[in-house]
Amino acid sequence: MISRILVVSICVVAVFFASQPVMHNQYHVHEYIDSSSAERSTQRFNQVASHTVSLFRLHRSFNGNASSSEVEIIYEEYDDEIVKSPPRIVALTFDDEPSIITDRILDILEYHDVVATFCVLGSRIARYESTLIRTHEAGHEIIGHSWNHARFTQLSRANISEQLVRTNNEIYRVLGVTPAFHRPPYGLMNNAVIEISEDLDLAILMWSVDPRDWEYDATPESIYEHIMDHIFDGSILLFHDIHEVTIYAIDKLVPSLLEQGFVFMTASELLYYSDYPIEGGNIFRYAKPRPQ
Repeated sequence: MISRILVVSICVVAVFFASQPVMHNQYHVHEYIDSSSAERSTQRFNQVASHTVSLFRLHRSFNGNASSSEVEIIYEEYDDEIVKSPPRIVALTFDDEPSIITDRILDILEYHDVVATFCVLGSRIARYESTLIRTHEAGHEIIGHSWNHARFTQLSRANISEQLVRTNNEIYRVLGVTPAFHRPPYGLMNNAVIEISEDLDLAILMWSVDPRDWEYDATPESIYEHIMDHIFDGSILLFHDIHEVTIYAIDKLVPSLLEQGFVFMTASELLYYSDYPIEGGNIFRYAKPRPQ
């Protein structure tokens, strides 16, 4: 009887906090943090507790036509205070995993004790379940990247929804967590993608810097140099852990950024400091603050 009362009490408290606007963002952030990495996550939060950056949010616009096939991008800047003091924060994100490359990326991240966000293809999960479990247990964030990397702007609304729901169901089946984000393949969006994301309570994660590690002539040096030339405080970096060249680029990049004082966070942790909750249909990326 006591245990039943305790369970009911916990459920009531959980529902209350999850329903509060102020706590909604924090709830999604901590949903991804494995208990074994809680202490490390707390340390990362403390390091940047007084640190803010400028957020550009992409807004939806129908241009007066609800059936429009494209979405207008509107930038809004929120930079009442941009703290220039260290530490600086950065989020590594990897698309198209899990794969045979992922474990080698995980080895590097584990060696340097840093975290990242992995955007997974649902169709790959069954084949690489152990890799996905390892990724999650190491404290990394897992979000969906569609079922089979389809171009969402060429799909029907039903097929877009299926791509998102089927992938999240696979993630939940293996890990027992439901992502708050998804990243559309190729970054392609239209009104249908945004509306369906809103209906499914999925925010959309974009990126700040793309070193194009997928190009046939990409080298570890070209990837590294592109990042170093374009990185800024609050960057969300885009990589693909299906290319061997990315392994060597990450192996060089991570220690270099650590030496420069960057703190690595998951996308949810980084966006925890934004002015917006991580809610369905909201589109997030950090853009470089404009010169004053």
